[in-house]
Amino acid sequence: MTGATAAVPAHLRPWRAAAGFLSVGAMRRAGYTVLGLQLLGFLIWSTIEYRRFTLAMDFTQFDQAWYAIAHGHLNPMDSVKGYPYWRDHAAFITWPLAVLYWVWPHPVILLWLQDIGTVAAEIVAFTWLCELAQRYRQGPGAAWLAGAGLVLLAANPWIWWSVTFDFHLESVAMPLAVLLARDLVNGRRRAWVWVVPMLACGDVVGTYLAGLGLGGVLAGRRSRLTGALIACVGFAATLVIALAHANLGSGVGLQDYAYLAAAPAGARLGLAALAKGIIAHPVGLLRALWAQRVNIWANLAPSGLVGIAFVPILPVSAIVLLENNLPASMIFSRPSFQSLPVYVLVPVGTVAVLGWLSLRHCRLASVLAGLLVVQALAWAAVWVPVTPGDWLRVPGSTAATLAEVEARIPASAEVIASSGVMGRFSEHAAIHGLFAATSYRIPVAGDTWFVIAPQAGIEGQTTASAMALIGELAGPLHATLVTRAHGVWAFRWRPPPGMRSIVVPGEWTPLPAWAAALAPGAAGHAVVTGPPGAWRLTSSGGKGYVADEIAWQRPPGRYQALVTLAAGGPVNVEVWNDAGNTLLARRSVPGTSGTETIRLPVDAMTRYSARAFAGWGPFRAAMIPPPRDNRLEIRVWSPGGAAVSVYSAELVAASRAAARHRAGG
Repeated sequence: MTGATAAVPAHLRPWRAAAGFLSVGAMRRAGYTVLGLQLLGFLIWSTIEYRRFTLAMDFTQFDQAWYAIAHGHLNPMDSVKGYPYWRDHAAFITWPLAVLYWVWPHPVILLWLQDIGTVAAEIVAFTWLCELAQRYRQGPGAAWLAGAGLVLLAANPWIWWSVTFDFHLESVAMPLAVLLARDLVNGRRRAWVWVVPMLACGDVVGTYLAGLGLGGVLAGRRSRLTGALIACVGFAATLVIALAHANLGSGVGLQDYAYLAAAPAGARLGLAALAKGIIAHPVGLLRALWAQRVNIWANLAPSGLVGIAFVPILPVSAIVLLENNLPASMIFSRPSFQSLPVYVLVPVGTVAVLGWLSLRHCRLASVLAGLLVVQALAWAAVWVPVTPGDWLRVPGSTAATLAEVEARIPASAEVIASSGVMGRFSEHAAIHGLFAATSYRIPVAGDTWFVIAPQAGIEGQTTASAMALIGELAGPLHATLVTRAHGVWAFRWRPPPGMRSIVVPGEWTPLPAWAAALAPGAAGHAVVTGPPGAWRLTSSGGKGYVADEIAWQRPPGRYQALVTLAAGGPVNVEVWNDAGNTLLARRSVPGTSGTETIRLPVDAMTRYSARAFAGWGPFRAAMIPPPRDNRLEIRVWSPGGAAVSVYSAELVAASRAAARHRAGG
């Protein structure tokens, strides 16, 4: 027994042992282990995402440029947006990152890089908050304080959402941002080391740099000059990128803030005019922030909330929240990768605030720390379970079919794919996504493949538009059907000489019944042989729906459904509102003499909009809502025993149907 141990009274030795076990060093080791396990989980999750084709436009853009640069195309085009890639975000770090392609030439490496960058930022933040905990407390108190910070980092569901949403360079910049903030606060000259690689991550990260520099100005005398210079660099870089029109991917310009200056929506104001207008109408700014209060709370609360008061991170947190919540479009306000600096830095600030408070009101600080940890775990309990269902929307069978199609497409071909699954097709000569419900043109050139999966992934295109395009490809365009399985339609097509684009049909086009989004009804099967005009859904002889999933997104109103079919016995033609699971119209047909068009009026005046999960109680977030319009679906039901063939269906406004009828159509 050593003298040091012998000097401790026997009744205090267990407490001394506990104090050693609860040291900051032990908590630091435990934290690194937890974050290491989190990284492993992220890597597995990203691999699953990649294999399931749940990669959309943002991943497509980065991967297309990454692949092209690795193969020597140093000024790659972004075929999705139609301009040079460097003009998307001025993300020049993509060029050195392209070297990774030759380490392992698989696009999933981008998702892994995102995972590594995010967890690396958490590790730096955790190291920093451990240092702050020791500055304010000693022994077990410091360890518990560091443990609270660990929970705020590791349990935040939005960090998982950030790595789930395609690929974004904010994750690559985040460890650099935390290192910069930590070095600024500690007055280290090496803070400048992190500036250039951060600038290379693009325009959004330039705003982070400006905020971190301002934090250095406020942090104290040692970092004031360095912080001011770094803030100027960040602001200047963001301004230069904007003036060079190299921020087109941000989708936000000064016109998106015009409403704050009481100007008409979309008005083109200069920076000075905008600032003057906002100063003259401050209530507009406050009203805009109040309108986004749910998402501001949702972004801050899981990270500890009070940490935003930590002066060194206050400016960057404020800049992130303002730039995400003030644009008129409001597309960035929901929790996701756009607010990643908040999720990583605010826990550091929370530990600092709790530590400062513990020096003055120890019991209050302990209670507050406990409450913050509990509410962070509650956020995780509410939102983590819904994450897979929210993001992993491509069934395994659909993904397997998509993988088979991908393997058949030559690298030199152009691919036009559904936006929700387009990411894996990005390493081709050109890639275009199917996004909108309205009619629009899309460029075509040479050997062109269409990959359409109307209900796989998070889709921008409606079911009706996708089905109409499938009908156009099989019919007037005479494309070759390559695959039709598990909700995937793949066509190969070579445009005739002189054709440079095609029109993607909108919602009002008649739909081929055989192109039903997922599959025929339980009592039907598709016949897609012979001339396309004869393609149809036909009954299998059993009782049930021969056709379903023929659907449109339509506003409340009165419509007329027109279904072209042939029935050797009785059938029911039905129209349902899927969001409300409500039968709107039904017509019983005893049979037909050959092929006939069945008409029935549809009263869809009541809105039954679908709702997105928004959490509950104080653990709510305002996510992007589903389409507000009704989803109106046509179904054809047979009692069985008779031949039924369904060829096409249409849903037209009652006024247009009446006009067509008067014209003899």
